Amino acid sequence: MNEPYLLLKVAVPRDKAEAVESAMLKSGALSCTFQDATDTPIHEPAPGTAPLWPDVIITGIYAPSSDADIAKHLLQSQIAGFTDAEITAGLLQDADWERAWMEDFKPVLVGSKLWVVPSFCEAPDPAAVNIALDPGLAFGSGTHPTTHLCLQWLARLDLQGKTIIDYGCGSGILAVAAAMLGAEQVYTYDIDAQALQATIDNASRNNVAETLIICHSDKELTAGVDIIVANILLAPLLELQPRFSQLLKPEGEIGLSGVLSEQAETLAAAYASQFRHSETEIREQWAMYTAVKQNIVPA
Repeated sequence: MNEPYLLLKVAVPRDKAEAVESAMLKSGALSCTFQDATDTPIHEPAPGTAPLWPDVIITGIYAPSSDADIAKHLLQSQIAGFTDAEITAGLLQDADWERAWMEDFKPVLVGSKLWVVPSFCEAPDPAAVNIALDPGLAFGSGTHPTTHLCLQWLARLDLQGKTIIDYGCGSGILAVAAAMLGAEQVYTYDIDAQALQATIDNASRNNVAETLIICHSDKELTAGVDIIVANILLAPLLELQPRFSQLLKPEGEIGLSGVLSEQAETLAAAYASQFRHSETEIREQWAMYTAVKQNIVPA
C-alpha cells in the first residue's frame, strides 16, 4: 500500500483564510482546500466575487515523506504572527490523487528565461535556466503568486557579479534562482533551521551550493549588498525597514513580497523615507513592492 499523504488543518475566521493558505504553501503543502467550519450557507454572490464562509477550515495536503511534527512546526512558525489557531494532523491514503497531482504539477515558466521544474519532469527547454525542485516539505515551490512575483523580478534584473540577500529564504528557491542567474554571492537567512537545510539541499541539487552563504543569524549578514529579496509577511517587513536600509548599498535594489494587494500602500509608505519606489506588481491579489535605496547625503 502506498504511504499516506499528510493533512494539516487550521480553522480560522474568513479574513485570515488567505494568509493561512499562503503559510501552508510556504510550509510545503502541495495544495490547499477550503470548507465551511460551521455549516453556514452562502447565497448568490455578487459578480466577480469569490465568497467564503465566516469561519473556514483550510486543509493542506503534504507529500507522503513529510514528517508531521516538522511540518506542523514550519506551519506554526508561518502563522504565529496573525493567529494562534490549533493545527491538527491527519492522513490521506489515495494513490489516484497522487497521480492526478503529478499530472497537474507542471514546469513553470517565469519571464522568458527561467523555469521551475519538478524533479519528476523533464526540462521543457534544456538551454534555459532550469531550477530543479522537489515539491515536498521544503516550502516555496514557485507556484504561489508571491514566489512567482519574486522569481519574475529576479529574472528581469542583471544579476551578473551581484551580491544578494534572500531574507526569509524558506526552500531557498529565490537564492538558487539568483545564483543560477549569475549572482556572485547569495546570503540566505531564515529563522527556521529546517528552512536553511532545505536551502542547502536545493542549492546542492542545482549545483550552486558554493555561491550561497548560509546564515544562521541576522548578524551574519554583510552590509553593502546590491540586492535584497524578502518574501515574508507585512509585519516583519515593516519592522525590517531600518535593517534592510543598513544592509543595502546606496542605489541598491529591494524586492518585497508576501503581502496582500490592499497592504501594498502601507508597505510603500513605511519604506518611502529611505527608498525610491520602482513598482508595485499584483498577482492574484498578492503584491510585490520594488524600490531603490536613495543615496541620502547627511546634511
